[in-house]
Amino acid sequence: MIRRLDLWIGTRLFHPPIIWLCQRIGMTQFAVARYCWMLAAWTLVMRISFEGVGDWIFSVLIVLVTVLETWRAAVMPNVPSQRTDGLRINILLFAIFDVGMLIVVSARHGFPGFRWGHAWDLFALTAEYAKTIRTIPPRKRQQNRAAGDASRMTVNPVRVSPRA
Repeated sequence: MIRRLDLWIGTRLFHPPIIWLCQRIGMTQFAVARYCWMLAAWTLVMRISFEGVGDWIFSVLIVLVTVLETWRAAVMPNVPSQRTDGLRINILLFAIFDVGMLIVVSARHGFPGFRWGHAWDLFALTAEYAKTIRTIPPRKRQQNRAAGDASRMTVNPVRVSPRA
């Protein structure tokens, strides 16, 4: 059941905006995945607190991961990366739990607002679902019928030869 939910969420919610973005900007789905993981790492940097010794160790680790992800996104954005279904499903379960907690807290105390964890969930899921896209279809050009009809109906200028 969780695999069917994962497939439905990926094809209905995440694939259309990722494909739209890739078609408009000209990026590959692998570049979108790299940049989204970079943004997810930067959201972790925004959550850093320096209160205890363990926090310092975690903070240094997060900063190193962020620098690594930023370097990977800058140097090799289009390199295909391995998709991991287990990681994506775990992130999806954590995101569902976060949204459920947000709904419960909102029902009890009013809407508290979004946290950095919600942004991390969104960026990480976008990155993982971008890896599942096989190919990006070509962009469909919408032709304006009025413009097309008008260009076909224009009259070519008549050449007038000078009188001799």
